[in-house]
Parts: sequence; C-alpha cells; structure tokens
Amino acid sequence: MKLYQLIQAFEFDEVFPEVNNMFPNANLHRDVYEKAFSMLQELKPTLSKKTIRYELMDDPNTNGMYVGADDNSFYTTWDVIIGKEIKKGKGVDLNDLEIVANCLLNIILIGKHPQSFEKDFQKLRK
Repeated sequence: MKLYQLIQAFEFDEVFPEVNNMFPNANLHRDVYEKAFSMLQELKPTLSKKTIRYELMDDPNTNGMYVGADDNSFYTTWDVIIGKEIKKGKGVDLNDLEIVANCLLNIILIGKHPQSFEKDFQKLRK
C-alpha cells in the first residue's frame, strides 16, 4: 500500500495519541502536527517505485533491537515520500496506525517540507 493511502485512512485524532507515545512532548505542538497531517492528506502524491521498509534494526546504544525504517527513505520532498510503498520485513509487528504515526514524525523531522510549512517547522526547533 502507498503511504498516501494509509494517511487517507485515518483521522488526525486517531493518529496523534500514537505520535505522542513515540515522541513525548509532541502535545506541546499538537497544532503543528495537525497542520502537517492535514497538508499530507491534501497533497498530491508523486508516485515512486521506492519503498519505506520497516525492519528489525540494531540499536547501537543498547545493543538491542527496534523496529524502524531507514532515515534515507525520508530525505526527499513530502509529495515523493507519500507516494512510496510501505513494506514490512520479517518480524515487524507494527499496525497501520503505528506506521502512519511514525511516518508523520519522520516526514516532519527529516523530510523536505513545503515552504508553506516553514513557520510551523520553526516552532518545533525552539
């Protein structure tokens, strides 16, 4: 499934509690996350053959494992990111809501946002 299809399947109020679980203190800038989510729902995707692949990854800080996607999947513009296919590797037990929340965070924090989001993005940097 393409990321834009997953984003379209949820309302912000469903996604935000999961965002807050993943990124404590997100509630301090709920308005910024809501604006980004709304923009992503309205944005026309640029379809891509590339994927966002969730896998079990080594955590060098704890010598443990965690589930995540390579940051490189998000180093592009928002329209290209949402046009990518979502894939889950072996052993990945994330549900669609968790994937959307994680992608929202990565899109905002890593992706190349539209100029119309710049002022909101700067609120997160304070």
